[in-house]
Amino acid sequence: MLVTFLVGKSRRQADFLAGTTPKEAPNGFYNGSAYLLGNRPVPWLGKSFESENAKGFNIFTPKGASLLKILTPFYKLFRPNADGNTDAYYFNTSTGPGFRDKDIDVFKLDYNSPENPFLIRIILDEMVEVAPHEFLGKVHMKVFPGYFATIGFFGLKRA
Repeated sequence: MLVTFLVGKSRRQADFLAGTTPKEAPNGFYNGSAYLLGNRPVPWLGKSFESENAKGFNIFTPKGASLLKILTPFYKLFRPNADGNTDAYYFNTSTGPGFRDKDIDVFKLDYNSPENPFLIRIILDEMVEVAPHEFLGKVHMKVFPGYFATIGFFGLKRA
């Protein structure tokens, strides 16, 4: 609850509330920046969207993929890409009211799908557009049924 409280009081929360629902669904690769764990670097490169299928996936560095294969050893959808990185953890997209910010509509990235491991299925990302082809996202993690902790933010910018 403390993390959720601190995230809610951050400057990025004000930026998130000032954002808008994307005028059109993101499509293709977006470079990512994570604002989690005290802004420590994470081996995540961004997300790729397939707007026509309302789906997408994350892209990780080789180091990140190695770590994630240890944390989720039974996940079968790790996919090396042409750049030598790894695509993994697919999500479905939709729009609707924010989980915590119910007064605004957000673009949702829902990982609760049978092909994802449990540690990933408990994540719900929400994004708003803060500039053309630039998004600010919020990461929620289900702690127990009906309660999500908000653990940080991420940024995406069209590559």
